[in-house]
Amino acid sequence: MTALTWYMARSAGIVAYLLLSTSVVLGVLMSARARFTWPRFAVEEVHRYLAILTGIFIGLHGLALLADRVVPISIVQLVIPFQTTYRPLAVGLGVTSALLLLAVSLSNLVRKRVPFRVWRRIHYLTLAVWLTATAHALLSGTDRQDIWFIALIAVAVCAVGLAFLGRFASTASVGAVGGIAAAAVVAVLALGFAPQPSAPHRTTTVAASAAATVPAAFTGTVAAQLVGDTSSPVLSVVGHAGGAGLRVDLLVDQGQIEQTALALNFPTGASCSGTVTSLASDGLRGSCGSHAVRIDWTIASDHTVTGRLALDAAGA
Repeated sequence: MTALTWYMARSAGIVAYLLLSTSVVLGVLMSARARFTWPRFAVEEVHRYLAILTGIFIGLHGLALLADRVVPISIVQLVIPFQTTYRPLAVGLGVTSALLLLAVSLSNLVRKRVPFRVWRRIHYLTLAVWLTATAHALLSGTDRQDIWFIALIAVAVCAVGLAFLGRFASTASVGAVGGIAAAAVVAVLALGFAPQPSAPHRTTTVAASAAATVPAAFTGTVAAQLVGDTSSPVLSVVGHAGGAGLRVDLLVDQGQIEQTALALNFPTGASCSGTVTSLASDGLRGSCGSHAVRIDWTIASDHTVTGRLALDAAGA
């Protein structure tokens, strides 16, 4: 289920960004009094529905992130920027973009009750929404350095840049158009390949009542399955170890492990969770609550995982 929610989050975010970019281009052309084949009221309705669809897909993006277990994000972190441990700047820009879009949407609801000048100034925040969303798209996620994704963002940036050129310039020379296109490509590449600090691994605190019943020492035979492959951003090991449920999740970006999660659920109802501290082809080391975890495994060609798990409260 983790891989599914991760793909949902990525796809919903990309669709939301494309809808937002289209809405911005259309809004700029409308403000420039551009001539449309459709009547003005029809174009305004299209612009309004694009904004609504953008909000819907942003909501789906956020819900998928809440459901994901590899990069745990809480509701608080979705409404307060720069609170996540996974790429806090990039995710914080995305949260900021969503909050600004919410402000613009609320202003549209009271458009007839406020002076037009006030509403229009608030509506200008849409540009800030698009800018922060663009930075968020290029600084976060596992697609940020893929050619298709960079090309997609570059086209959107060029389209918005050309729309503003048509809005504020009486004439558009070939040099100006080429300059905007070149600047857009350079900016997208610069952000897309900007180094991102790895998020510090942080063990999730386990409730005291559950932690008290976690065995001080535990060993068991691992019988699990590897879910995902080298092309997937999420690799998971799901199964059992001596009667305890076992799950290990790895978030992989450009061959580097960005985030990890490890969880054990015991037959008594006790559970613990933590992170992977070292990983090799023959096993891993990590933490689960206040316990140290060691798993020695063998992964077969059919993705079957077998081996031995040892849990030790002493950290040995």
